[in-house]
Amino acid sequence: MNLSSHSWLIPSALVLLGLAGSAIAAALLSLLVLKGGPVDRPRERGAHTVPTPTSGGLAIMAACGVVCAIILWFAGDAIPGQWRDGALLFGFASLMGLSGALDDLIDMPPTLRLGFQVGLCLLFAWLFHVDTLTFGPGLVVRLDPFTSTLGCALWLVLGINTINFMDGANGLASGTQTLALLVLAGLIMLLAPVVPLGSDLGVILLICACAAGANLGFLPFNLAGKAFQGDAGALFGGALITGTSLVVKAYGVGSVWFGGFLLAPLIVDVVLTLITRLRQGKDVMRPHKEHLYQLWLQRRDSSHIRLSVRIWALCAISSGVGLVARAIDLVYQTDIRFVCLAAVILLYSLMWGRVRRELLQSDPISTPSPVRITAPEAP
Repeated sequence: MNLSSHSWLIPSALVLLGLAGSAIAAALLSLLVLKGGPVDRPRERGAHTVPTPTSGGLAIMAACGVVCAIILWFAGDAIPGQWRDGALLFGFASLMGLSGALDDLIDMPPTLRLGFQVGLCLLFAWLFHVDTLTFGPGLVVRLDPFTSTLGCALWLVLGINTINFMDGANGLASGTQTLALLVLAGLIMLLAPVVPLGSDLGVILLICACAAGANLGFLPFNLAGKAFQGDAGALFGGALITGTSLVVKAYGVGSVWFGGFLLAPLIVDVVLTLITRLRQGKDVMRPHKEHLYQLWLQRRDSSHIRLSVRIWALCAISSGVGLVARAIDLVYQTDIRFVCLAAVILLYSLMWGRVRRELLQSDPISTPSPVRITAPEAP
């Protein structure tokens, strides 16, 4: 594959316009969030001590949608491919985000919330299911549509709820969403022009850039603890990241494993915490403060900013490994992406176990950190 004669999928100015425009729009809308809308009030099982606006996710969704629509209206001719896939992806993420906003308002029963998520994820997975899994050079497994749809839906539900469960420290989830969406946008910008079907990803690229900008515009408010993105923002961002990873696989730009690289440290914390609680016979549907990042804030360092930077760095490292593995596949026709992802997950799991043991052996810090309770461990 010749990478030397590279051309942009869409004009880079439009990508930058979407990124900057959405950031500005989200920041302005976040100012409105501070003045009104749903408020997360202190509760016995919570840890923040003052009522905090929790509709930042609506500001993110609105900024992304409005800026995307404006760019498509005025410069749609410069964006190749059909708009169908972009509309499906944004619709999927928006419905997921709106369900989160409803949950922020009325605290929906976990079974009803999960049932809606599973149904919506099954529908999207059917549209963009993965036909093959590549485990290494020559190790390709073909899947029937039923198995593929179930597997892709499981990935969507897991990834979406992973971000939601990890949205308990200021900036952690919002910053991770920003990074993941920027990496996805960069992947599409670089590789879509050099793969046969990549030209159909123009709108997907624009959505990723606008969503990254919207998260970036909201991030300062979240880092300062002035506003939460709520379930609306976590579910919207999680659906965009996990859904885009399936779409880019369908068009040959990425692999089914790429989403795992983007969210590796978060997935490790969520899955291993769930397994630990199951082994201890605890009710996994009950809110808790046992994720590694929560223990870190309670027992090691109460700074949310320093914790978030650490998690962002781990996400950047695993994402970089995924990009390098993709480059090796392109240049040398050697697909080692699954092996690399397995190695990253193993390394992060070993780190998780070691740090957790150290934290449990230490005393809580004298000044409790305002750690928010995670959502119930469902699925």
